Amino acid sequence: MNNPSTVPDLRALLDGLPAAFSTAARPTGIDACPCCTSPAELDALLRTPREQLGPDELGHYAASALNTVGSPADLRYFTPRILQLVLTSELTWPDLELVGIKLAQASWQDWPEAPYLRRLLDALWSDVLHNAEEWWDAEAVLCALAAADPDGTGDRLAEWARFATPVAVERLYEFALGGRLEPRDPFWDEQGAPCRAFAQWLRGADLQLAVEAAVLRIDDPTQLDQLFTVHGILAT
Repeated sequence: MNNPSTVPDLRALLDGLPAAFSTAARPTGIDACPCCTSPAELDALLRTPREQLGPDELGHYAASALNTVGSPADLRYFTPRILQLVLTSELTWPDLELVGIKLAQASWQDWPEAPYLRRLLDALWSDVLHNAEEWWDAEAVLCALAAADPDGTGDRLAEWARFATPVAVERLYEFALGGRLEPRDPFWDEQGAPCRAFAQWLRGADLQLAVEAAVLRIDDPTQLDQLFTVHGILAT
């Protein structure tokens, strides 16, 4: 079980994003489809200091980036503020999953800030499995992380199946009660390896064995009720 003191501090990493992206060049212009983005919207993005941009300025850009507005270079510049707003629920559109897709399209793993972003993504998943105070949709976060960092999906599922915290148990319980036991987030690439891995994990024997092992070592009545419920759903 992770020691709480070793769990990455997501809030601290979010606060550190501006410094981590301090060398990302501020754009002097942003290409955009004139039918989709107005000059006033572009002007607000260009003249407002990045850390002062809010949902009104960044929402449309973040949802449309690399499609009808912007380039990988300016998305790199705006990424720290987009992530701060999305991960604190100040920006409700685009969804986190779409932000993950945009990051992949921009080839974020080639950016100088990639090591910092990777720490942030890992911290986000740890927060999903540890932080009972924050409401996270575990599948939505998993889908977003899979879009941005598909190679990490297997490790994230393995971490979830350790059931190292009551929160990890509750997240699976919430998912299992939500409907059919298969990937259902609309942003999944159904042909992609992460989606297939998640589907196989949900249907596979390893997860059932992990639930059974957790039942043997956990004595909290609430968690046991949740685990028995999940086990029954997995067995159907």
